[in-house]
Amino acid sequence: MGNPMPVVGHFRGDFLYGLVLIEDTDPIPEVARKCAEHSVGRRVPERDAPLQVEHAGRVLDDALTASEAGILPMEEVVVSYAVAR
Repeated sequence: MGNPMPVVGHFRGDFLYGLVLIEDTDPIPEVARKCAEHSVGRRVPERDAPLQVEHAGRVLDDALTASEAGILPMEEVVVSYAVAR
């Protein structure tokens, strides 16, 4: 169990931003899930597609943890459905 930290989470396509509590040891897919649960199925339609997290202008690798990705408390993370390549 890591250290809890709040981030400003935004799901692309939603008009709201939320204060989301993550842990610094959360893997990026868990950060995406925690942020998405406040928007998907409420104001953003649910889709059968993987999620991705953007921070500081770059898409984060799913193998990283929040701290390894450089996410700090109260920073913005943007979650969206991943685009198939």
